[in-house]
Amino acid sequence: MRRPNSKVIAVVAAVAAVAIAVLSAASTQAREPIREEANKKLVRDFYAALDEAQASGTMKSKGRSIMERFIAPDYIQHRPGEQNGREAMIHNTESAPAMPAGAMPPAKLVALVAEGDLVVQVTSRDLPDPATGATKPALIWNMFRVKDGKLAEHWDALPAALTGPAAAPGTSPK
Repeated sequence: MRRPNSKVIAVVAAVAAVAIAVLSAASTQAREPIREEANKKLVRDFYAALDEAQASGTMKSKGRSIMERFIAPDYIQHRPGEQNGREAMIHNTESAPAMPAGAMPPAKLVALVAEGDLVVQVTSRDLPDPATGATKPALIWNMFRVKDGKLAEHWDALPAALTGPAAAPGTSPK
């Protein structure tokens, strides 16, 4: 079994610290375990629908209905270079290059936590290392704010294998 290197551990620790800080700030709200469980189920169901569409090669045809079911119309996307709104998410699924069915297996769930209206999901995927080309586990962090039963806001941290190399300091990502 491979052991994660110190850089991976440092990144995971930093992501966990941010998630804990955000969730701790939300803890001033009254705890609502039933709502929190419903919010976690919403995130699980969203990713299950995406994974099923990807695995069957039907993302382009099912993307709109998935986004309309799960994403709020005024969705806020905090990923640099991405547009806000459900229509932007629909456009992304409809304009993405087609992937052969089963090209990317579903991510492995590492953690799913909710507090108040926030849900944090950490998953792992085996991805190519941009430096070596070898496949290795990569952690993916997603946090959503849920409002009125829809995903209303999103933050994430993705590995370079999914985003490309980081932009140089003082430049904009492409």
